[in-house]
Amino acid sequence: MHPPLSLIWFFLTAGTSIGLFTFTYFMEFLTLWGKNTALPKHMVVFSSLLSLVLIGLGAVGASFHLGHKLRAWKAIRRFRTSWLSREAVFSGAYGLSLLIFLALRYYDVTGFLYHAVGILTFLLGWLGAFSTAMIYASNKFVLEWNTSLTVLYFLDMYLMLGSSAFLAMTYHYDPRWVGTYVFLTFLFVTLGLFFRLAFNIRQAFLKRPTLNEALNLPHNRPIRVLDTGTTTTNYCTEEFYYRKGKELLPITIPIAYILTFVVPIFLLLYVWISGKNQYAFYAVTFASLLVGSLLERWSFFVEGNHVQNLFYGLYPEEGYKLRKGFMEWKKTKITYR
Repeated sequence: MHPPLSLIWFFLTAGTSIGLFTFTYFMEFLTLWGKNTALPKHMVVFSSLLSLVLIGLGAVGASFHLGHKLRAWKAIRRFRTSWLSREAVFSGAYGLSLLIFLALRYYDVTGFLYHAVGILTFLLGWLGAFSTAMIYASNKFVLEWNTSLTVLYFLDMYLMLGSSAFLAMTYHYDPRWVGTYVFLTFLFVTLGLFFRLAFNIRQAFLKRPTLNEALNLPHNRPIRVLDTGTTTTNYCTEEFYYRKGKELLPITIPIAYILTFVVPIFLLLYVWISGKNQYAFYAVTFASLLVGSLLERWSFFVEGNHVQNLFYGLYPEEGYKLRKGFMEWKKTKITYR
């Protein structure tokens, strides 16, 4: 699939926003249970303001993915059936709720209303994140994405970005929590590494459909594409198959692994073992995660293969060997209408 840069931009900004707010409010939420975790007011205000700016920038960037921007309001009309519509509704509501939360903290309203809005903002943010992940995971025509791993990994990446951003912020405002967030960031990045490895390993064992199955013919009938039906490239061949991106994957995926997982894990382990508590390590950890996530999302799109590519001879063929035995027994059925 062709990687849309506007959606990658939305992932990075919305992911950092929701992740950062999650940990900021989580510390405030614990005070309800008598814990001494309240953050300085200026830290909560700055973190919430940064989260609000990021989700706003994400919404602006995502609008470039729309064909007709003046019809963007129609995206919310299919809430009952469309994950895209739910993403738009929940993300918009999250931004509005976050603005109210920021105003309440700025004017020192920290009672029931403050926490009620904080919990609502938290829920709306993660409902929006889940809806975004389900847009890909529910797509049955791109088998690489059609798995619960897509959702788990997607949500964990939000936690990776949020915990690393919070780690760098708490170093300045409230150093008590540096050790805790070094551990949490390490935990989420390690989980992300396992999810990504599982995602890539799964691709090697995917039972892909073949051209024979698409035409309802058994596999012992050799079939190959002679004519794609078009003399030039078109929307289908360009948007659903990114040839240049496929050629770059052997380079981008290893770099994404290094920047997203290897560098942050190494830095966090070094801080943990050596006890050298320096801001530069946390800043580099977040920057490395951010750039690595950009490359990882780019690779995620390019790795996806839409089944319509079968008819253009651009689809992987591994599925033939895996299901050959079953398809040999399938009878040819031809119907006339």
